[in-house]
Amino acid sequence: MHYYDHALLSAQKFGCAVEDTLRLHKLMDSSKFYFPASQHRLFSHNTWFVQVLTDLVGDTVINSLTGQPLSTRDILYEHLKEDHNGKVPSLQDWLTCFRFEVPDQHRTWFNNPRIKDKLLLEKIKQEIITVKQP
Repeated sequence: MHYYDHALLSAQKFGCAVEDTLRLHKLMDSSKFYFPASQHRLFSHNTWFVQVLTDLVGDTVINSLTGQPLSTRDILYEHLKEDHNGKVPSLQDWLTCFRFEVPDQHRTWFNNPRIKDKLLLEKIKQEIITVKQP
């Protein structure tokens, strides 16, 4: 479903203007711009991302028709329910849907910090220990 369609549904369900929730729905679907397949929802259609967006835009948005606050979380949860047959998936729900294997061509970088950064970190930690000792 397109983010504008979600905003139309929100306007009906929450008694607000389409524009009041359009930004929220566009942010929720933003991963689609970088991965235009249904799997884009793994990144943004989960309870963790709802929390990220709530922290980013605030706990409420203003209903321009009434002046009253609307819960950001309620709007975003409804977006998830609309896309997932009433389900509000967690990130864990999504990850259990995928088989995770690191292909050989990615093993050189995947979960593999640079050696110079590991050495620098060790040096920093040693300096902290030295300063703390009397």
